[in-house]
Amino acid sequence: MNLSVLMNSLVEAFANTTFIEWLIFGTAMIYVALAAIENVWCWLFGIVSSILSVYLCYSGQLFLESGLQVFYVAVGFYGWYEWLYGSPEKRNLTIQNSSLKQITIYIFISCILWIPFGLIANNYSTQALPYLDAFITAFSIVATWMVAKKKIENWLFWIVIDAAAIILYAKRDFYLIAFLYLIYTILAGLGYISWKKKLNA
Repeated sequence: MNLSVLMNSLVEAFANTTFIEWLIFGTAMIYVALAAIENVWCWLFGIVSSILSVYLCYSGQLFLESGLQVFYVAVGFYGWYEWLYGSPEKRNLTIQNSSLKQITIYIFISCILWIPFGLIANNYSTQALPYLDAFITAFSIVATWMVAKKKIENWLFWIVIDAAAIILYAKRDFYLIAFLYLIYTILAGLGYISWKKKLNA
């Protein structure tokens, strides 16, 4: 496919994008941008985006992704509270580094979730791309908890997760959402740099 054909396909896909996809795009972009600058209001936009995404993912037969969005709503409220009162002094939570042992545990837990999620989705549902969706679901659960706890390594997890999500959504013809995850990947890198500067300040 040459560049002209690709651009025409993208333009057509964007023109056919539904209103709910645009809403998800806008609220999700605000969420990531605010999270990257450590603004607590990111959680409000994340919750709204996730509620809208439940419907979109379910209608697209991305069942694990749909369930993940329900989880995001719950963690959104938890993260909002943690960022405001999560420190030992019940004040704003500060950015933290994870030890190598902690990171290994995060990856291990993610893999433990990934395997059964993939098997269930592959054998007992009409799930599209079951193992890829299971990977995104499992690692996103852990990464979202890391955001709520202000673990700086969450951004490194999101770079990998968002890159995988680009493939997942493009395969389902949700091109705007796929484009959103491309921007997410970039913002995750910028978020890591921003949090690293604050941590070292």
